[in-house]
Amino acid sequence: MNCYELIKANQSLLQVLKNNKISVNDLDSLQIYEEFRAMKKHSHKTIYCVSVLADKYGKSQRTIYNIIDHFRSNVKI
Repeated sequence: MNCYELIKANQSLLQVLKNNKISVNDLDSLQIYEEFRAMKKHSHKTIYCVSVLADKYGKSQRTIYNIIDHFRSNVKI
């Protein structure tokens, strides 16, 4: 399979991602959001989760909040 075939086969999905400003680079943040959800499931406060994740991943708290907001956003199909 070449690049064209891959894109053509997934054209509709890729268009939805593009329309919702979802980047393949968001894959890098997926683990952070999954850990955030696990911490919230254990009833930790959001500020605590953000602080722990910022320290763990060497990112600012604002960046962690941006990741959370981005992954929580609704997708328009």
